[in-house]
This record gives sequence, structure tokens and C-alpha cells, in this order.
Amino acid sequence: MSLRTWIAGAAAAAALTGGIVTSGLWRTPEAGAACCYFAAQEKDINQPGQKAFITWDPASKIASWTVQPKFEGNAVDFGMVIPSPSQPKLDEMPRDFFKNLAIYTVLMPLPEGIWADLHEPRYEEMEKSGAAPGSKWDGGQDRRLSDDRGVTVLESGVVGSLDYKIITAEKADGLFDWLKENQYVYSGDQGTLDFYIRKKWFFTVMKIDPKQMKKGADGSYAGEVTPTRFTFSSDSCVYPLRITALSVKDKTDALFYVQAPQQMDLQGDLSWMHSYRTMFLTYMLGCSANADQQQELNARNRWVEEKKRKDPAFETTKLEWAKKLGATEMSVLDDPLKNYAQLGGGALPAGDVFVSQEQFLKEIWEAYEKGPGEKNDAYAKGRLKQLETQYSSDKGMIVKTKSPNPWFGTTYMWYPHREAPAEDVKQLALLKGHLGKDQWITKFRKVLRKDEMTDDLTLVPVEAAKEQEYVRIMPTSPP
Repeated sequence: MSLRTWIAGAAAAAALTGGIVTSGLWRTPEAGAACCYFAAQEKDINQPGQKAFITWDPASKIASWTVQPKFEGNAVDFGMVIPSPSQPKLDEMPRDFFKNLAIYTVLMPLPEGIWADLHEPRYEEMEKSGAAPGSKWDGGQDRRLSDDRGVTVLESGVVGSLDYKIITAEKADGLFDWLKENQYVYSGDQGTLDFYIRKKWFFTVMKIDPKQMKKGADGSYAGEVTPTRFTFSSDSCVYPLRITALSVKDKTDALFYVQAPQQMDLQGDLSWMHSYRTMFLTYMLGCSANADQQQELNARNRWVEEKKRKDPAFETTKLEWAKKLGATEMSVLDDPLKNYAQLGGGALPAGDVFVSQEQFLKEIWEAYEKGPGEKNDAYAKGRLKQLETQYSSDKGMIVKTKSPNPWFGTTYMWYPHREAPAEDVKQLALLKGHLGKDQWITKFRKVLRKDEMTDDLTLVPVEAAKEQEYVRIMPTSPP
């Protein structure tokens, strides 16, 4: 087990985003979904954020997006359109799917050093110490052509509580007129529609029942609808970013969970490597970095500085969680209450082992009795009792290190449990069938300005030698 797997955690995400990561706590990300909103009766709709669960199978060329729109506005009728490279198959997903993902990907709390010396410290010493992709979809059977506008309705139906139609279009003005005729006031330009028509993409048009939303005192609505999964064939792993710009005022907070056989990243300037590798090399390797690592750190710092000099508002993409799911991670779905706290057991550095509290207390008492120095049995027994209370098995796990931990200088480490409400943890079983063994889950976030949303996103695999598991809070995590 590499150091990066063991110690890499939430510090990068917290420090680089300005967020606060608190050990043992979870929060549901504030974000919306992949789509363009439009509304009837020329009322305003705003998409304050986006979130999507993306799966990609490069062997079969099958991809899927699961989206849960979040919206706010004063329209009576809401709708959205989602373009896709081929005709999608639509499936309803669990209502709390994204909440479950958020809880599942809570970062492991920061390990703590255990000061296990039972000798009574002298005052001056104390001063110094401080111490799963879906199957291929071959299209629907319902095909009706609107000849005068070149719009073909391939399929219509209901998924969850959403009415939908899957259509193709030959030209942008025809699709524009079709949307208007069907009582949608499309807020964007024809150029955006033409962008997808020229790529021969399909469009899924959905109507949202306002009864699903919360109505404010001023008459405006806000809320989320049931998540929907779109499964389709594609030559690459893509996300329809450009069309979402139409319902973004200034910027949008985009959160992505990507499941694939390899770890996935965005291309070029949008890569999460720019922020994560800088954090990892700076805080984890520090002065111990070798020449190649120091060169990489310097190069990445220069890149970010130059990017911000040219574009002061630029923000890097932040990696928030990443893991290739093995048997221990999948066990969380089989028995959430038993296995959630330590992510099915937790990963340790090579040579480190979990020890029981009984073994820990026995070993440090023996070390006290056999070790040098003045003995004060009364103090030692009192300290032993304190340790027994402080490090109880219902709060976390004790780890014995192969060598003293470089950050804490201790031989024993405390791995606190992750915490979330029991009723919410139980619901993680609903992720079974959606998360796959031996699949990478890569979670990252990007605040996108409207002027950065001129093209769709292409996701690419990370080189095997550069894959980064990211599951535990680092010692440098903010308070």
C-alpha cells in the first residue's frame, strides 16, 4: 500500500476550495444536473449547480449519465432538454441516489497519533512536546416524423414522474419552432441547438411537474426531481456542458462522480491533477521529495501562477474522493452499519496492522514495566484507564505502525470512525447494482464560469502509473 493511498484525504479539497472538512461529519453537495432548463410562459429559470453520476465502459462503448435537476424560478411549467450522442434508454433511479453517493464518499477522518508512554512526564518535557454500466440500447419503436420542421419523435413515455420525448432534428430553426409549438419558450440561441444537430446528437425533452417542487412565499419554485439515468452508446466519455450554459447566470458548481475501469479526469486546463498533485507534493512529500517530484511541483506551481496571472478568476478542478472499489469497499453496501465507519476495514500502509484495544493496553503496560526511567505505578494505571476510555472500539480503531509515524512520531495511531446518521447509512444498500467491484469511482468538482462553457466536456483515463486514490483526510487539513 503506497503512502498516497493511505494518507491522501480531504486536505487538498478543503484547502484548495476554501471549504472546511470536519472529521466524522458529512454534507450533501449543493449542485444540480446535466441539462438545459427552459420554461413555459417566458418565466425565468436558473440552474445554480450541476451534478452527475457518469459511467463509462470503453470495451462496449456504453456510457450513462444519472442526473437530478436542481432548479429555481417562477415558471408554472418547468422543462429540460438533454442532448446525447445516441438514442438513450431512460431509467428511474432511487430518489436519494446522490445523497447516498455523498455519504458513501465521505473522506476518512484524519488519523491521530496515540501518546502511549505511561511514564509521568516532567513539566519541561510537556512544554517541549506540544504534542455498472447498462446494456446497449438499440432505440425505441415509436417513430413519428414532423416533416415541415425536420423533427423526428423517436420515443415518448414517462420515467418516474417525468414525461419525456426523445427526438432528432435536421436543423436548428426547425427544432426551435418545434419547442415553441410544444409550449416551451427556449431561452437559448439556435447556434447552441445547431452545435448538437451538426454532431447528429439526440435530444431528450422532459416536462417537470411543479407539484414536485417547493413553492416560496413569493410564488417562486425551487427543488429537485427524481434522478434519471440515460444509457447510450458513445465513441467517448462525454458530458453535454455547452447546453447547460443557457440556464447559468454567471457560474455553476459542477460535481461529477465518474465510474469506469480506469480513473477518469478532464482534459487540459480542467484536469484535477493541477490542484491535487500540487497539494500532494507540497504537503505529503515536502522536503523529502526527490528531484523529479520537486521538478513536477515547481512546474505545476508555475502553471497555476501563470494561469491566474492571465485569468485571475480561474479556479482549478478539485478532486474530492477517488478509489478503485474492492471487496472491502463493496462490503459497505452489503452491511452498511457494520462496514461504513472504516470503509469496509480501511487501507493501511504496508507493515501497519490493526490491534485490539486489549492488545494495545497490554503492550504499552509491558513496555512501561520493562522500559527505563522512573516508575510511578499510580500515575501509569490512571493514564492506562484514560487511554482505555479515550480509544474505545466503538469510536475507532487502533493501528500499530511498522515504524514511528513521520508526522506524529508515535508507534500507535488512532483511526477514528466515519460518522453519519444511522438511518442514512442504512440507505447505502440502495447503491448495490449501481457501484461495481474493480471499478474506479472518481469524484471531482469544478466551478465553471459561463464563458468556460463553450464546449462539451471530454473525460479521459488517467495513466495507470499516475492514478491517485484519495480517501483520507491529510494532517494538513484545515480545522
